[in-house]
Parts: sequence; structure tokens; C-alpha cells
Amino acid sequence: MDASSPSSDAGRELGELRRRAYGPHADIQADPAALARLTELETARTASPPEGTDTELDEPAAAADSAPAADFAGTVSGTDRPDTAAGIAPAMASREGSPRSFWHRITATRVRRSWFMAAALVAFLALAYAVEWLIGPHPDATLHPLADEADGVVFSMLDVLGADVDRSSLRGYEPYRGVEPWFAVDRQGLQCFMIIDRSGPTVDGANCVPPGVDLFADIGAWPLLGDDSMEGLPGGSIIRFHYRGDSVDAFLYPASGAG
Repeated sequence: MDASSPSSDAGRELGELRRRAYGPHADIQADPAALARLTELETARTASPPEGTDTELDEPAAAADSAPAADFAGTVSGTDRPDTAAGIAPAMASREGSPRSFWHRITATRVRRSWFMAAALVAFLALAYAVEWLIGPHPDATLHPLADEADGVVFSMLDVLGADVDRSSLRGYEPYRGVEPWFAVDRQGLQCFMIIDRSGPTVDGANCVPPGVDLFADIGAWPLLGDDSMEGLPGGSIIRFHYRGDSVDAFLYPASGAG
């Protein structure tokens, strides 16, 4: 059979496609047309040859002109030849399921990279808050806003402080050990915080800061001075009220070495 015959051309084409499919630098999975052609040739190769044909597609009669093709066919013919559909598809699935392939898919476009970075940032912040909660101090009480509006006692304490606040911004929180935290915004836009003891009445721990700065008020416990609201606490103990916006955290720090 002449080397330029269709059978010889098909044999060489099949050999080249097999190298692209099974060789050390296989790349046929990225070429759908070549993959379809390989399947077509493999199907024709395994079909019964026409009567009178004594050569196969990849084994031309002219041995001298087709030795490389024959050698290659000998390595993949018969029972040793991998099935095209069974061999290429699992390899492609393996590559698609690899960590490298997964990373490529989630970072393939700018939008995906942006979403990935946003998700990573959220996960990092969640982890940081979880660690902070686990190892950081926990409040002894969390106080929530009161539905009641400010009354005369609150206004009189503002007068004592000489505070010029927007009275519509006044917000009170649940009492803790007999005292009440109150929040307001003054005419300059500062956020103000104070602790009111209605038994006096007295005001303590007043503090004003710009927005965005931690806002808290500290009051001391002095039972020997008749501070009944701090009964049971060692003298010099501190209660810190930390303003959180929708709540106030109360931290109790008993004085050490005192009875």
C-alpha cells in the first residue's frame, strides 16, 4: 500500500493523536476537536476491517516507510491499548478535581478573585472576633436600652454637669447595682456618657469623646463612705460601663488585697 494512501494518513494521524492523549505532554483534553477525532479514529480502528484488507490503520504494509508508526502502534495495540473514552475522561476529571484546578477556577476572573478575597476577609474577622471573645474579658452584665424617656432627675444631673446636649438624643440603659448609664450627644457632636445614682441623686463617670472613639465611664466603690449601691465590694473596686451603641457592657473589677 502506498505511504500516501488514506489508510497510512489515518494511521499517522491516529498515532499523533494518541501521543497527545497518552504521551508525557498530553494536551488533547484542551482540544475538543482533536479529542473527537481521536474517538472517531479509535472507533474505526476497532471495527472489523473490510474483506481482503491485510493491514490496519496504524500498521501500513510498507514497513520501511512506517517503522516509527508501527513501533508506536505495538506499544498501544491489542489488549494493552487504553480505551479512549475510559482513559481520557478520568484523567480530565482527575485534573478538574485537583487542588490546583480548584484554585484556578475560583481565581479565574477578577470578579471571582474579588469574591474570594471578600470571603477570606470575612472569615479572618470572624476568627479574630472568636479568638478575642475566647481569651478576652467578658462583661459581668450587658445592659439594654430603656423604653422610658429622660425625667427630671436626668435633666438635673445634666445641669449639674453644665452639659449642653441635644435632649432628643438622650438614651438610658438598664440599671446595674443601683446605678443607670445614660448616653447623649452634645451640641458640638461629641458623644457623652454618664452614670446616675438616683439615691443621691448623684452623677459620676461623665465623659465625652468624638464619634468613633471608645466611650466608657468608670465609677469607684467606696462602701465606707456610705455607698450602698456598692455593698459587698472591697473599697477601691471599679465598675466600668462600656458603651456599645445598642447596649452597655458592665465590667466589675474588685480591688485586690482588700476585704
